[in-house]
Amino acid sequence: MTFQRARKPEEKELRRRAILAAARTLTTEVGANDFSLTELALRSGISKPNLYRYFESREEVLLHVWVEEVHALVERIEQARTKRGDTRAIVKLLVGSFVALPLLGELMPLVGPVFERNLSVDSIVAMKRALLVLIARVARWLHAQLPTLSVEDCGWTCTTIMRYIAGTWPATHPGPMVSQALALPELAAFCGSFELDLERFLDTLFAGLTSRR
Repeated sequence: MTFQRARKPEEKELRRRAILAAARTLTTEVGANDFSLTELALRSGISKPNLYRYFESREEVLLHVWVEEVHALVERIEQARTKRGDTRAIVKLLVGSFVALPLLGELMPLVGPVFERNLSVDSIVAMKRALLVLIARVARWLHAQLPTLSVEDCGWTCTTIMRYIAGTWPATHPGPMVSQALALPELAAFCGSFELDLERFLDTLFAGLTSRR
């Protein structure tokens, strides 16, 4: 593929979107730990130095991939049909939506301790603003489904779920050596199911919020 520099704003945006599409595919294939800008440049058909015209670091690319996964989650939730006030159906929907997007779960624990450690303040602010818009959309949706909860409670619920997943995902998706160790009956207490644990957490969370009203 012959690289041609994008000069117009719309050309740059198209190139940026193409790079992110390639990054999402690459991350899905190899995982965040093995993701490299060298391979991304090859797949995008541009030189590695030119990647820095669009993203300031490897971490920023992965952070944008994560935000796109959050966007996919929000759209999945908004398009679903649930009975208003049916907390169990809402819990099932939220759990199923997260389970259907494993890349989101994989990247979530890396946002704070890894991705944001190698970003400029401007990039962090831009990402946080984009995330606030997505959180607000889910909060409004959740408030429409459970009107007894305030919009503020619904927004807090969204960020709390994300923090819970950031801690739970690694524990319920251990590496090969840890999986082998946890196969021992005496260590069964450390085993967990992401789907079942998240469902139990959400049931408890919504029950607590509802009882406060």
